[in-house]
Amino acid sequence: MKTKLLAPSQSGKQDTQADGFFSSFFADLKNNLNSRKPVQLYPAKAEIVKQDTPANAVYLIESGLVKLLRQTPDGNKVIIGFRHRDWLIGAPTVLLDKPYNFTVIAVIPTRLRGIPRKDFLDHIKKNEQFSWHIHQLLSQQIFDQMKKIEAISFLSAEDRLMRLLVDTVREMETAGSGTPDNFTLPITNQELAQLLMITPEHLCRVLKGIEQKGLIKHDKGALVVTDPAGLLQATTS
Repeated sequence: MKTKLLAPSQSGKQDTQADGFFSSFFADLKNNLNSRKPVQLYPAKAEIVKQDTPANAVYLIESGLVKLLRQTPDGNKVIIGFRHRDWLIGAPTVLLDKPYNFTVIAVIPTRLRGIPRKDFLDHIKKNEQFSWHIHQLLSQQIFDQMKKIEAISFLSAEDRLMRLLVDTVREMETAGSGTPDNFTLPITNQELAQLLMITPEHLCRVLKGIEQKGLIKHDKGALVVTDPAGLLQATTS
């Protein structure tokens, strides 16, 4: 039985109906900021920003995948979620003049364009069209987060995990490397359970079920997608 991907991804990816607007917006944004800051490539596992440090820049994800981690007062680390391309990292913290409230780590090689705080705020204050676009973007992100919460109510944990893996495969394709033969998702079981909002015990059952389909395997505690093409085929309706 094929899994139907009916709900928004765990990564916060935007709806297809918004793609045209945001593609145009980000193209204009990159053109306007081209001379300000070049694109920087971060390898997998690289720390991009650190929680509780000054928010000196907003980062536009041009390709790749990052995870957001927050450390609680008792020292535990909680994964907030994944973020894909065309997502602005740090915009709320810069607008609120607060430190970054999470640590951002690249999951796969990720290309980011840093927008210095002053440049970003100048555009917000002086460019009405830019300001309006940012309002729409942040509203879209809030809307997507609400859909993510809704998805938890009617999608099984296996469906949510399959969707997360499919999003990662598609993001790697967008980065220009084509469909990979296999890849390791650099995320711990504890983080994965937090992201899917299930217990570690339930996660083990979910992983075992997908592993029996020949799509993934565990290798020294890491989650390895062994058949990305088969994963894409299994999740199309």
